[in-house]
Amino acid sequence: VPAVIADPRDLSIDRGRLIASGAPVDLVYRRVLINDIVSRAPDCRTLVDGYRQRLACVANTLRCKIAHKKAFFAILTDERHADLFDRGEHDVIRAHVPWTRVVHDGRVSRGGSTIDLLPHLRARREHLVLKPNDEYGGTGVTLGWETGASDWDAALDRAVRDGGWVAQERIAIRRESFPVCEDGAIVERTMLVDLAPYVFRGRLSGFLTRLSATGLANVTSGGGQVPSFVATARMDTDRRPQNNTEADR
Repeated sequence: VPAVIADPRDLSIDRGRLIASGAPVDLVYRRVLINDIVSRAPDCRTLVDGYRQRLACVANTLRCKIAHKKAFFAILTDERHADLFDRGEHDVIRAHVPWTRVVHDGRVSRGGSTIDLLPHLRARREHLVLKPNDEYGGTGVTLGWETGASDWDAALDRAVRDGGWVAQERIAIRRESFPVCEDGAIVERTMLVDLAPYVFRGRLSGFLTRLSATGLANVTSGGGQVPSFVATARMDTDRRPQNNTEADR
């Protein structure tokens, strides 16, 4: 499939087609961040216009920004928004979404009760993670169980002062042993396993699998992306029907 790396500023629209490097484009894998699209709107106007007019399929839609925001999970886990979801959705949220709140000096709900958020976050440091609402690649993430009390308090103070941070309940992540090549030798290392399913239109369509020797699986934070395989029972192709002589023995 012919492909080209294009600067958004070099795109054009001609006779109902999105054009890059003089050729029509059918599929766009967008690398420019939505924050950059917003802050440099004139430079990205053609890309956005092509998206709006559906001149090409943009694989990573602009709508993904909603789920990219960590505060999205605060809405899902806040009892005040319970009427937005049906029983099945509540079951999924309880099973798969960690308790999340936007960090501020105030009161929030937790397990049917109302609590003062900041004292709660300070007391449960080893069970919480602090994240910027709109970052990626592990930028700014503070793991409470790997952080001293004074540094955790300083991170909370910064979050309240700057705004745009969330606190999430810690979720235990599986770790397994994997072979690693070090100095020409194969050694075993315990690695964090992050298995993220791709779901398209409600159907499982593969996995993104990452391994990391640290508490963060992001590739830019030291993690590594690895292939995923579906393992099935092996058929013994060496077994053949015995002849009469063998059977008699």
